[in-house]
Amino acid sequence: MASEKSSTRISARGIQTREQILQAARKLFATQGYHNTSVYDLFEKSGITKGALFHHWKSKEELALAVLEEMQENFEKNFFSIQAENTRAREKIERLLRLLSELSRDPSWSYGRIFAIWCTELPNNEPGIGTRVHALKARWCVLWKDLIRKAQQEHDLRGDISSENLSFLVVSAISGVQLMCGASETESTGKVAYETLRKALLT
Repeated sequence: MASEKSSTRISARGIQTREQILQAARKLFATQGYHNTSVYDLFEKSGITKGALFHHWKSKEELALAVLEEMQENFEKNFFSIQAENTRAREKIERLLRLLSELSRDPSWSYGRIFAIWCTELPNNEPGIGTRVHALKARWCVLWKDLIRKAQQEHDLRGDISSENLSFLVVSAISGVQLMCGASETESTGKVAYETLRKALLT
């Protein structure tokens, strides 16, 4: 019985340590990017030992891939799931932009900024992390292209610009907002930017 309680405490401590490291990694990747974040930065930011970090992950890349997996799950839940809803494409676009605005004002949601930074700094042919980041980017671009094309077909969006060009512009604008609205910006900056993008696109 005592052995079981001890094992439970160790397991709970391990889960807590793992989340502590992930939280520190998300903050560092969102401010410094992937290449400018060192293993030593992770020790210092998370307040854990080298042994504790390497107990959970063998390298910085493995840790970054764990953050990427969280990001993919978050995008799946918040964004990609919207495409399957039984509403007009225009409404889905509006929902996506409003949701991005809300999430960007949440200090605990760093995935948008990490995604924008990693798409910029990591080449798509970099094995491991780079390849997977750009696979997510490809899905993100397809999501916007499909919704914009559908909204044009439903006559809810201007049709004199190709869906490919318009979606590229929208995706670029979203990435720009994430990159520009860092910790030094006020909460309202991103909200205003997304509202401006929504009005420019949908009115």
